[in-house]
Amino acid sequence: MRFLRYRLAAVLALALPLSALAQPSEESALPRVMVWTAYGTGAAGYAQAAALGGLLKFEEGSNIRILPGRNDVSRMIPLKTGRAGYCLCGIASYFGQEGIFLFNKPDWGPQPIRMVLASQGTQSFGLAAAADTDLQHPSELKGQKVVFIRGADSINMITAAVLAYGGLTWDDVRRVDTSGTNEAIEAIINGHADVMPMSTRTPLMERIAASPRGINWLDMPNETPEEKAAWERAKNVIPYYLPQFETRGAGVSEENPWHGGGYALPILVTNADRDADEIYALTRFVDEHYDNFKTLAPGAEGYELSRQVFDWVMPYHEGAVRYFREQGVWSDAYEAHNQRLLQRQQILQDAWQAQLAELPAGGELFQRSWMTRRSEALTQAGFDPGFSR
Repeated sequence: MRFLRYRLAAVLALALPLSALAQPSEESALPRVMVWTAYGTGAAGYAQAAALGGLLKFEEGSNIRILPGRNDVSRMIPLKTGRAGYCLCGIASYFGQEGIFLFNKPDWGPQPIRMVLASQGTQSFGLAAAADTDLQHPSELKGQKVVFIRGADSINMITAAVLAYGGLTWDDVRRVDTSGTNEAIEAIINGHADVMPMSTRTPLMERIAASPRGINWLDMPNETPEEKAAWERAKNVIPYYLPQFETRGAGVSEENPWHGGGYALPILVTNADRDADEIYALTRFVDEHYDNFKTLAPGAEGYELSRQVFDWVMPYHEGAVRYFREQGVWSDAYEAHNQRLLQRQQILQDAWQAQLAELPAGGELFQRSWMTRRSEALTQAGFDPGFSR
């Protein structure tokens, strides 16, 4: 019965208009309504936000109003403009911090992003090959037909990282351009391509697994010194990519596990100026109600406190850090790492202001110039700019 009440509360929370925003209740630092952006309806991130909203409504009288976004930028705009207080985003939140890809424009640039919590270890990403190619390892990809999905920066960077793991680049393979995931899958099934990037948990990949070609994920172990060096090459391409052991997904099971990679998805982020007491209360609520929350939406198990990666690529908000300290999971080393990430953000912000003063108009010249300026500023301060190609 309690489970059904949570579900009903989640449905009612979604029906609240934006005009329902109010001051925090006397009993809690949480506002009556929080506005979040998230993935579209039907996505795991949307389901997680709705489930948490149901819990908050039932336990605290607080709500989450969800603004679904069709793409990375549409999810980030309300956070940037202040229309939303939180974004349950993908790795594009990190791209926003760095001011790269779609955020390398005069009206965007590096964003003052702070993490609250993330669903860690519930998505694994790598390269799936048609099983009939007999490809087993990234080093075997030279000359192979590899999918490039136009407009999908984050997923194509996975391909670049896996190629780097194998000691290769895009120049070593035959690039096959597609307009989206469905077209890429068709290209694999029809033999126009042999390898594509994706998550093992994406249900669409079952189409390849069930086709006559079958599916096999290219292994990226992390045991030997050579394998660890290969992983360093991959992380030089995308710093947020981490080794991961996967036992679920298309063509993957307990009996047929996969040594691949992954990163947090989705990631709950906010801006630096969000009230610390509110962030503390939200972080505490998720942790204290985790046993209920994890059963209410796919991927919610990833928010367990023990799964959080405290030395990742974006800084945590001071309100979340306060709670982590109380629970004894935040170390001096994590604090030092967090402070370095805050310093990195300030360097990027300062470099961006210099960029706008010099080239305010935007365009291709602006984008190339910013990537050079960004790299130089970070390197001079002792940071790895990342995103080598």
